[in-house]
Amino acid sequence: MRKLKFAGYAALAAVICFAAAGCSSKVKESTAPRVELTQIKDEVVEPVFDGAEIQVLDLQNPIDYSYSSGNTDMTFDYREGVWLDGMDPSIPINQEKFQAMADNFLQLHAVSEVELPENLNDYGLVSPAYSLYITDSGNGAFDISIGSQDGAGNYYLLINDSELYTVLPATVESMVFDYDSLVVRDGLDLQVAAADIENAAVTIGRKSVSYDTKDTEAMEKIADGINHLQASAYASYNALEQELVSAELTEDFRTTFQAEINVNGETRSLVVYVGTAADVDNRQRYVQIDGSNMIMLVDTSVVNNLLNMVVEETEAAE
Repeated sequence: MRKLKFAGYAALAAVICFAAAGCSSKVKESTAPRVELTQIKDEVVEPVFDGAEIQVLDLQNPIDYSYSSGNTDMTFDYREGVWLDGMDPSIPINQEKFQAMADNFLQLHAVSEVELPENLNDYGLVSPAYSLYITDSGNGAFDISIGSQDGAGNYYLLINDSELYTVLPATVESMVFDYDSLVVRDGLDLQVAAADIENAAVTIGRKSVSYDTKDTEAMEKIADGINHLQASAYASYNALEQELVSAELTEDFRTTFQAEINVNGETRSLVVYVGTAADVDNRQRYVQIDGSNMIMLVDTSVVNNLLNMVVEETEAAE
């Protein structure tokens, strides 16, 4: 079976320093403006009310909005015109996307009103698939349960255990249970050639190795790492000290990549911090871009290129 063998980052520091003429104990920080982070936003899907002519709710002054399904529970607060994560208000919520989702229920439209039955279990409302709780300063609180579908595919929806309606599938499907898509994520959107990198350095522990434009092979590898430096997921959107410690992204433990890059004719600096492996197979590493408080998960192969590391491929028996 073919396996990838990765040298430890700290141990590798001594190796690359002996091999590289640019080895030093400290790299001078660049005075060039930093590369701007890209804001990653998911597409906004506006509510659709065609075919649902009964307006059930008209909530113009929401206070909070909570919903759940299975193991997913999310709570959001509305303060001074801004939606905030109820657990961590500092996380940047995509306001347009969240508002479009919430409007499906704040401005709830139904296909039909149904007479309240004696047995709600027939409508999937004893143990509902989805539930919402909304409070509005002008209209009070609304406990909403969403059950099974009728013959036309519409969902049964119960409000405050007293009103039963059918609503469009699109209304229910508008609820976003993938939290990532509700967050404005930090990212890097750079496409550079080796010639665009004016200099680069990697610091591991107390030792640094520097590269300049003469190191063509290294620059090509580093450029490839920069071009593919994208998150497959995020370990944290607002990293606390303990999270940075666990990811080995604190100053004492992280590996630091620094470079000056020509971007549209102007020199920009890029600083990337690399932490420990995010999984037991070392397929991904924790990464933080300077200027962002988010922790990304990035493929180890991309990180190795960014740091100009050598990966040894070996044969191993089953």
